[in-house]
Amino acid sequence: MLSGEFTLVQKPSSNSETLGINIREMQVGDLERVCELEKQAFPDIRSQNNIEYEVLENSLSFAYVVEKDRSIIGYAIYWRVDTEAHLLDFAIDKNYRGKQIGSSLLNYLINDWRLKKIQEGHLETRRSNVAARNMYLKYGFEVIGVRKNYYSKEKEDAILMSIFLRRG
Repeated sequence: MLSGEFTLVQKPSSNSETLGINIREMQVGDLERVCELEKQAFPDIRSQNNIEYEVLENSLSFAYVVEKDRSIIGYAIYWRVDTEAHLLDFAIDKNYRGKQIGSSLLNYLINDWRLKKIQEGHLETRRSNVAARNMYLKYGFEVIGVRKNYYSKEKEDAILMSIFLRRG
């Protein structure tokens, strides 16, 4: 869903100011760069049409970009269904990985979920993506299962992870 379709009562916080980055809602003009990042980050890329649908038409979707010096260096897309979020896409430009940009974006998303009264967040990540798994664990996600050969082209398992923001 694009900017203006949902107004937050409060802006989620992150450590973005100290990193010199800006996190904002994705806009139509961002789609070309987001698709470039998608191709860079994921071997089984989704088509630009799929990303456009998530951002422009799907009322369940929320999409954000990370900017540094007015260039988009990362993005995230998630679905919100009732009190749950499902993180569909999360990518940082390869030249900016390992510099806390991903951590800042994830922190922003978790704060966004709390503001929206989301109680659980879910995702899947490649078994081979140890850096991502460690980041998710650092922010409170737990491994809840495995999907065998989820990434069919490479026959790689997906590690299912969830964060529980409100228990009880």
